[in-house]
Amino acid sequence: MSATPPSRRRKRPRALRGPAAITALLAGAAAASLAGAPAEASAPNGARVPMHQCWVNDVSAPPGDVVSGTSQDDHIFCDSDLENVTVWGGGGNDMIEVRGLVIDSAVMGGDGDDVIRTKHLVPQSASSMVRGNRGNDIIKVATVAGDGATKGAVVHGDDGDDKITTGSVTGAPGKFNRGGGIVTGNDGVDTIKVGTIDFSGRVLGGSEADTIEADALGPESGGLIQAGPGDDTISGPGGAVLIVGEHWGMVDAGVGKDTCTVKSVSTRTSISSCEVMPKAAAPTDTTGQPTGTTGRPTESTGKPPADPAAQPAKPAAPAAKPAAPVAHPAAQPAAQPGGPVAVPAAQPDGPVVRPAAP
Repeated sequence: MSATPPSRRRKRPRALRGPAAITALLAGAAAASLAGAPAEASAPNGARVPMHQCWVNDVSAPPGDVVSGTSQDDHIFCDSDLENVTVWGGGGNDMIEVRGLVIDSAVMGGDGDDVIRTKHLVPQSASSMVRGNRGNDIIKVATVAGDGATKGAVVHGDDGDDKITTGSVTGAPGKFNRGGGIVTGNDGVDTIKVGTIDFSGRVLGGSEADTIEADALGPESGGLIQAGPGDDTISGPGGAVLIVGEHWGMVDAGVGKDTCTVKSVSTRTSISSCEVMPKAAAPTDTTGQPTGTTGRPTESTGKPPADPAAQPAKPAAPAAKPAAPVAHPAAQPAAQPGGPVAVPAAQPDGPVVRPAAP
């Protein structure tokens, strides 16, 4: 029997034991799992391609960092989160709807009277933004929460008479007062309605006569409303009183004849440049009933007495009739029981008065 040369003998792999065997087993399972998973799309330079599920005029948009409309009226619908994506409406009166989060992304209407609706703005490593651009736009955003200049969450109305509605606006700005959580109307006669402004969130009206309504301002930390130039109106929802505080809060109505329906509940708040403030409530008595001109309600109804000036004038009373001639006291005879009635003598300066027959 010939012996096999040593160079041709097969060497069996040495069995792994202990921690080394466990590590090898886990590595093999991970490799098998990755082999069965679909490969993630990547750009030529190795960077990940932004993935989204969007349609432009009912046509599926390809994956990429831009979802673009046309120069006509478009309907752009995204049923997923947007991450590192720019949605551009282009020209025309566009409808843009994003049902997912807006993460480090921008949604812009372009020219035209656009309608933009998105969920929460979530800046993770960059800024998240919604802009109306030119035109009279309608913008609705769930919440606007930023954190510093590099992680800002911003809603811009831009040019035109815009209507902006958002939830809470929060987030402190970074250097040069940039970034953070901010809602601004920019140019045009804008209507801005937001939730609670707190934790250094800011709402800016911009130029012209703007209407700004907020649920609260600075209840926990602080916030700012700055209306800017124009005859602006600042209040709570539907014109109710806006409570400023209990912590830091600032209302600056800016240049113009501004109406501020606001109330400060803290010495740390500031309200300035408001030419028209809400009138004081009507005085009431201890029971809560409004008082009248006398300061007391009427006893019969408990209601304030009517204002005399508000009552119609009564017609003048007719002239009094001439009084009948009065008999002289001396002309009245004393009553005689059962006897004849005497007839007195006539008075020289008056008529004769005869008593009635018995």
